[in-house]
Amino acid sequence: MKQKNEVFIPVLESLKQIPGAAGEQAALPISRLGTTYTMAQEACWVDYDHFAVGRWDGSFSIFNKTTSATQGAVISTAVTTPSFQGVQMIEWIAINTFITSNDDQSMIVWHSPSGTFTDLRQIQKLQFNAAYGVANSATATSLGSTLYLVTGHEAGYLLLWKGNMDGTGLVLMQDVDLRSSNPVNPWGLQNIRGVEWFLSTGSSYIYVATGSENGEVCIVRIPDGTVLSRTVFNPKAQRGINSISVAGQNLLVGNCSVGTADKNLWYYWIDGNDWSVNLRDSVNLIVDSSRPQVFNFNVTWGWYTQGLCFFSATEEGVLWMGTIENNQKLTIFGEQSAAVADLGAALAASISNLVYVAYNVSAFDTYPGAVIDKNANPNRILLPDQQG
Repeated sequence: MKQKNEVFIPVLESLKQIPGAAGEQAALPISRLGTTYTMAQEACWVDYDHFAVGRWDGSFSIFNKTTSATQGAVISTAVTTPSFQGVQMIEWIAINTFITSNDDQSMIVWHSPSGTFTDLRQIQKLQFNAAYGVANSATATSLGSTLYLVTGHEAGYLLLWKGNMDGTGLVLMQDVDLRSSNPVNPWGLQNIRGVEWFLSTGSSYIYVATGSENGEVCIVRIPDGTVLSRTVFNPKAQRGINSISVAGQNLLVGNCSVGTADKNLWYYWIDGNDWSVNLRDSVNLIVDSSRPQVFNFNVTWGWYTQGLCFFSATEEGVLWMGTIENNQKLTIFGEQSAAVADLGAALAASISNLVYVAYNVSAFDTYPGAVIDKNANPNRILLPDQQG
């Protein structure tokens, strides 16, 4: 259709006389070999000035945080995992040290001696039985003078590791079977898409929450691996959990909503007495209500100038922001289009910044002037009573 003020150029019009140029296209005399899918799968802050983005093509890049409204983040290092498989997990474990997934039987620990991440190197390859599957998620924290790493895997298992406080010497302690005999999804998927530390008691125990594509939220005690509770996030769900995020005992769950009655963001309270996971509110983050389903790919707690908030990335290419009122109700501030197409994105929030990554990388300043501890995990969103 001719648009207003559109100019037609005769030489382009003559293309209509070429066989195949109008209507159906003529096949090119070449053979397609394959397509590399470069969409982001995972994002993580590796310190407060750098973040890592893992993509489905097996690469990950370290970006310098931008402070400009006119210039985006700049790649300081680009790396390919040894397996050349998609990077499904990145997790900070110590100063200048983080871990990534590699393949269905290993993970890689990376370290930057200078802290600039331009001299990134592998310092350990963590190997495990291929029956556990690739690592989809992880969390790390310390208990006394020991570092504990907890990784969630494709087949529905948690693996518990311990090592030195600097991220070296990690060894596998045990596995924890979190498979469900009745997963909510129709394909029997058991992937543990989220593992987050949320509480510790002195020098005795660490507590983590997990979220799986089988639909269960589990509370697990570390280091003994005791499963304290298992809760189906929505008994009527037709899809499993894509993402979780914990701030204090406030738990957010992101999933795919199917049909108009379903929701794709759920808010729970974890009871520290009996470890029950109690629903408080839910909403459906959707712009076009005629869609049959909408994925909430990623959800994360964060901070803004007024206090605690959360961000979600949905498959409509939209970034959502909101908060909770009186630890009871979700309040949505609004949404904005953040992607170049209708697709989900990886999110990573620190106390002061947010990155939203699909194909493009978008950075946001969320809490200017925030006080930070450069020795702490930059991804951990602590409540005031958790901050020393």
